[in-house]
Amino acid sequence: MTAMHLTVHESAAGFLAAAAAFLKISEAENSIVTIAAARMISRPVGDDADAYLASVEHGGTVVAAALHGSSGGMLLTSGPAPALTLFAADMAERRRAPGSMVGPLAACEVFAREWVGRTGQRHTLRFHLRHYELHRPPSLPRARGHMRLPRQDEHDLLLAWQLAFIEEVRLADDSVHAQRVFGRRLEQGAVRVWDDDGIVALVGYGDGGTDVARIAPVFTPPEHRRRNYASALVGELSRELFEQGKRAVFLTTDVANPTSNSIYRKIGYVPAADHYHFDFLPSPE
Repeated sequence: MTAMHLTVHESAAGFLAAAAAFLKISEAENSIVTIAAARMISRPVGDDADAYLASVEHGGTVVAAALHGSSGGMLLTSGPAPALTLFAADMAERRRAPGSMVGPLAACEVFAREWVGRTGQRHTLRFHLRHYELHRPPSLPRARGHMRLPRQDEHDLLLAWQLAFIEEVRLADDSVHAQRVFGRRLEQGAVRVWDDDGIVALVGYGDGGTDVARIAPVFTPPEHRRRNYASALVGELSRELFEQGKRAVFLTTDVANPTSNSIYRKIGYVPAADHYHFDFLPSPE
């Protein structure tokens, strides 16, 4: 039987060259990996130098991929159990320290079994996630106001909203890193706001310079909710992205939030796959 072979790629370009065909098989769920790696190519930042980009081949074909970025989170694809075991063993040997892992449940469970055996670190569930995809122009919910680009003098408020979003949804991200990432999106023109006599909601997106995009975050401050602003904003941004030439748009929700899941279905998004977000607990002394 042909053995599996793990490759840790020296660059995001090398990683995508090797794994692109595999990642496209389950494009919606794997877009969290593809767009992250593509962004490292199109808009590299200093933190990318420490990224871990790995793939496992079996019989000359990639069967699994993993990305551990600067934020501390690790992204896993589906794959055969021996491939996920290889990732865990290699990362433990390299003394990588992922703060969390996101991926299909079976992949996370296999990785976690090997990881706890090598490091003693256990894990706990934070979110059950659902990936949605849109391959056609969306339905456009109505709301008073309109979408526009944020002005420079609104950036500080939007950064504060981003932090409020992280706290509300309990994302495992530190404020400094979150503000740095969101600040880059503001500078790159990848944030939109809904204006109804002042800004009332925000949405961001990333595309890594590819022909697909992922929408995140979506946030409406509590005092502006229940007026359809977020629905209208996501619909209008989705329309704009298709007009830019995107062939698909993806987004991810918390399964425990029925409101957001209902909103996106009405716009035209359809569920594509489920992922699970686990946090790693501190190692035992």
